[in-house]
Order: sequence, then structure tokens, then C-alpha cells
Amino acid sequence: MRYVTSALSAVALIGLVGCSVMNSGSSGSSLPNAGGQSAAPDKAVTNWMPINSAGWKGDAGPHSGGAHPPQTGTRGGNYASVFRGSVDVYGYSPKPNKTNNPPVCSPPGSRYNVNGIASDEKGNLIVPGSSTASGRSTKHWQIQVFQGSTMPLICGQLLGTIPDMTGQPVDAASFNAILAPIAVSEINFTTKLGEVVLCTLSSLSCSAPITSSAITGYSAGVAMDAGGNCWLSTAKRISNGIPVGFRLIYWAGCTGNGAVASVPGGQSSYGGLFIDNDGNIGSFDAFNSMLFVYSGCNPSCGLVGKFALQGQSFYGNLNGSGHKLAVGDEQNGSVDVYNYTLPTFTLRYSFNAGLKHRNLVESGIFSPTNQRLHHGPPPG
Repeated sequence: MRYVTSALSAVALIGLVGCSVMNSGSSGSSLPNAGGQSAAPDKAVTNWMPINSAGWKGDAGPHSGGAHPPQTGTRGGNYASVFRGSVDVYGYSPKPNKTNNPPVCSPPGSRYNVNGIASDEKGNLIVPGSSTASGRSTKHWQIQVFQGSTMPLICGQLLGTIPDMTGQPVDAASFNAILAPIAVSEINFTTKLGEVVLCTLSSLSCSAPITSSAITGYSAGVAMDAGGNCWLSTAKRISNGIPVGFRLIYWAGCTGNGAVASVPGGQSSYGGLFIDNDGNIGSFDAFNSMLFVYSGCNPSCGLVGKFALQGQSFYGNLNGSGHKLAVGDEQNGSVDVYNYTLPTFTLRYSFNAGLKHRNLVESGIFSPTNQRLHHGPPPG
């Protein structure tokens, strides 16, 4: 994750030193058709690219808001986002993409400086970012919501664009982006500190910032649990433009002054967050290529386990069943997919077709995400 006006983060600096597309020493990381990594155009597109044999192209352009009827398309798959370039989001289907197939769609229009993206339980896609390349004007930051459905679909129509007037949005989370609030992690324009805002598609607006005196650095991942509480991954401080340390902030009911969650295990850098079938919090230690999983956070947490990742990874989520984890691997320029059946955690496959390593792969996600969260773990 990077703040648009700051120096490059440590993970970006490492990426510029000469990492190959994939680490040659990583097991299970072969990428078929790796020569297709530049397949996606590095320019703005005016329509979603065709996503099925019938040639459906999605929406012809952005809308100011309002719902649209479901569209005929393909079943859900994966999305990836990159920080650099004007085509910042790519859709992949069908899943799983074990053979490194190229992206099948990109959203209409241009967006820039995209960090974390999110999908909800219905497959709706949430994209925080900027409508301009510089991203320095407060009026250009926004959260876009693209339609999914219960099938689910990818590459759906743009349902609305929500302006973010108080900070740079860097990640989002929602159970249902059409009907329920969207929690957005942002970096405040004035304080340069992390915070949360709650945005709704129905109002095309966001709440006043939800802050905490415990936040002393940038924010990255945000999560909402089944109890309606908000969680935010933050850095402890900024040193020469680089976020340092990790602090997990918690707001009961996504309101109030917040509190610091006590986390064991030694996580030392911030990153994305997700909630699993058992209500555990998954937290990416991005600069150290680790995933920490915490349980029973109230807000003191226990440690379920910590697991090595293939590369430095910021944002990801679980698939609909909650048993596969996708994450954007910035170090290797890929999306990595892991088996997530704790205590078993293993790399299953990676893909990078259409993704340019220099553009910094920030997110890799499933659409839809974990559909069992509201109902608890499966019986038995």
C-alpha cells in the first residue's frame, strides 16, 4: 500500500531492485503462458472487454448512481488491481485460473492509484481510487461500485461513484455494497493518518471520519465482522516516507473512539485484513511476506497461526466457501492463490497474465468473497 504523495514503500523499493516476474526459488509457483503477462492494454478502455461467447460488453460508461437490472454474463472469478497505470483493475474468469489465462475484462473509464479492492458476498466489486493520474486534488478521490449478482457475475455495470472528500481511500469492505454500508480505509488529507469512513451507494456519500488517538501512521486494510464491528490495520509511524510497525485498531459497532487490539505473534508491518469462516481475523504482514491469523479478538487476540507467503503481499480475500485465499503479490507481480483450511495453508497456484510487474500488483481477490460469514462456520 502506498500513499500517493509519499516516497515509495519498502516493498516497492525491493521491486525496483530487479525482482523477476516470479521468484525462481518459490515452490509451486510455475506460471503457464507467462509470456502473456503484457497482454492487457496499458491504456484506458471505454467498455468492459467481452466476457463471454455472446460478446456482452457490460456498460458503455459511468453512471452517477442508481441500480441496474442483472446482466447476462459469466460466473464469478478473480480480480486483480495494480497501483500504476490507468487500467488499474482486471477481471479473470472462469476460476480457478490454474493455466494463467489472460484477463477477460477491465472496467470502463480510467482510475489511478488503486491499492486494495474488495468484493462482497453477492460479487459486487468495490474499487477505491482516483479519477486523475496525480490524485492530489481532494475532489478526485472516489469509491466505485460495480454490479455482481447471486450467480455471481463479474464485469458488471457501474452502479455508482461515491466521492471521498476527507482522505485518500486505500481499501474497502462490505457484506452487501448495494444495501449495506461500505467501510473504507483512508489516509486523511490533513493529518496524513489512517481512519475509517462509512459510505453508502444509496446516498453516494460518506460519513465523517471514524478515528482513534491510537492511530499514528498510515492505514491499509479494513474489515467488518459479523457483529458489525470495524477493524483497521495501521502503521505505527512513518520513517522517510516508509510505514513502520503494525497496530490493529478496533471500533465496536464501527463507532466511538476505538481501541488497540492486543495481538501476539510478532507481526511487524501492516497490510490487508479479512474475516474467515470461524470469525478469525486474517492480517497480512506485507513487508515480511507473512499472514497472521488471530482469534477471539475482544479486542485482545489469540494467535491461530502465522504462515509464510510467496512474496510481499498487501491485499486479498477468501473465496465464497472460505477455503481459498487470493492475494496480490507485489514482489513477484502476480496473484497467488492458497488453500486456506487451517492449520493447513499451502500455495495452490499463481497467475500473472496481463499484469505488468512494474505497475505493482496490490490486490488479488475472489468474487464473490466468503458467503458463510453471516451464518458462521459450516455444520460439522
